[in-house]
Amino acid sequence: MDDEKIFADTLEKIRAAINERNFENFSAHVNAEKFLNDGYGEVVEELAAHCAEFKKLYPKDLLFKFGSTALKIYMTKFKGVHLGFVKKVIFAYFDKNLTQPKNFLSAPVDFSACELRKFLSALTSEIKKISVDENKALAEVEIFGDNSYYGKIFGRLNFNFEFVKNSAGVWNLKGVKNIPELVPPILHICEIFWPSAWDLGIKL
Repeated sequence: MDDEKIFADTLEKIRAAINERNFENFSAHVNAEKFLNDGYGEVVEELAAHCAEFKKLYPKDLLFKFGSTALKIYMTKFKGVHLGFVKKVIFAYFDKNLTQPKNFLSAPVDFSACELRKFLSALTSEIKKISVDENKALAEVEIFGDNSYYGKIFGRLNFNFEFVKNSAGVWNLKGVKNIPELVPPILHICEIFWPSAWDLGIKL
């Protein structure tokens, strides 16, 4: 089996693991903690670079109110809190015993994980292109929503996922290559979906 076929099979395994909420199979190819940590800095840089623009678009969002320098200081100071929360949500998503809490403030992590399930159930992913070069590979994946509430909020986005092959010949997700073009639409999704009151549920 050639590398391109093995890589394509890896993508299908990751997709199946997400849909089946199988954390063991998911973590075989995705180190969620490293993935989040590595991408955080680039996301912050993009938010800061376009802070003035985002402030005009989302005047009620305090993240952009005091300018790019303040944004960077805040995001750096609370990096551990932000990534810790997201990591807990991901782990909760894969917990097959997860039940729907009454509301966000009663159980922020579990509530967010349930919302993540609803989003993912409304989405379809389509692999548009893959390319393999020795120990590196790229996958262009289009993800689009259905006609449900969650699907319409998400819309249609293209992700360029970068993978590396380890010494055992296993493909592992390294990062997202097109973060700059993804930040504005994903931010818009968050601004629509995430009420500012929910921030109180994340212990800073």
